Amino acid sequence: MKIQPTTRVLTQRRDAWMNKLAEVGPSLRGSLCAVQRGKAIAHQLTVSVNGKTHTVYVPVDKVDEVEQWIKNYKRTQRILKEISKLNMAIIHRHVTEKKNKAKAQKPTPE
Repeated sequence: MKIQPTTRVLTQRRDAWMNKLAEVGPSLRGSLCAVQRGKAIAHQLTVSVNGKTHTVYVPVDKVDEVEQWIKNYKRTQRILKEISKLNMAIIHRHVTEKKNKAKAQKPTPE
């Protein structure tokens, strides 16, 4: 039988992930592409909004920063996924603990 972590442990884990989330920094959803424009290479950010694809030119001096923002966005998504899993576990654990507490408080028949 697998031992379930307590609500306190789950909450501590969630809080640790939330601290990671606070450290992420600016984020941006989208994909950065390099495209040939004549003899030059241009960079553009592509993102879908409400089913429509939007493209924005990214100046060469902003490319590294935009790449970091995109990485931050992906990291944010991974962190949020972990926080959601832990929140779900906290809910399930709460229900189990509540049932166990109710059982413990029932008077035993004599």
